[in-house]
Amino acid sequence: MRIYIAILFVIFANTAFASDCISFGESEFCQVWESDKNDVKTSEYLPNGQSLEAWKNMITVRKYSNKTKLKEVLPNYVNSVKPMFALAPEILQNEDTSYPEDVYLLLTLLAPDKSRYEYVINRFYSDGNDVYSIFYSHKLPFAKEIDFTEVMENKYKWLELLRSIEI
Repeated sequence: MRIYIAILFVIFANTAFASDCISFGESEFCQVWESDKNDVKTSEYLPNGQSLEAWKNMITVRKYSNKTKLKEVLPNYVNSVKPMFALAPEILQNEDTSYPEDVYLLLTLLAPDKSRYEYVINRFYSDGNDVYSIFYSHKLPFAKEIDFTEVMENKYKWLELLRSIEI
C-alpha cells in the first residue's frame, strides 16, 4: 500500500511540475523559483538538469501589476542593471505586435563578482492593464575577449521564441 501511494505521489507531483513549464525552441524550461513582492510577480525557469546554482540558460517572467506603461518600469530596470553593462545595450521596437507597447532590450552584462557574462534578451510589453517582461538569459564564460559566436548564431531565433511566449 505504501509503495502504491508513493507511486501516485510521484506521478501527480511530476504532472503538477510539468504544467509549470515553457517551451522554448526544442527545450522545455520548468519553473524553479517564484516571488511575489510589491506588485511584481517573478518566476524563473530552467531546462532539466540545470539549477539556480549551475545554469547556462534561464527564462525569467515578470508581471508588474498596477503599471500600465513601460515608462513606469523601464527606467528602474535599466538603472538596476546599468552597473553590470559590459557593452552598450541595444533597443529594438517590436513592429509585429498587437500590444500598445512592446520593446526588446539586448544586454551584455558582467556579473557583479566578474565570474561570467550574461547575454540577456528582455522583452517588455504592456497590454494596457499591466506590464510584463520575459527575458532569456544565456551565460557566457568570463574571458578577456568574449566569444559571441553562439549568441550571433541564435540571437534572432531567441527573439522570435520570446515573441511566441504568452504570459
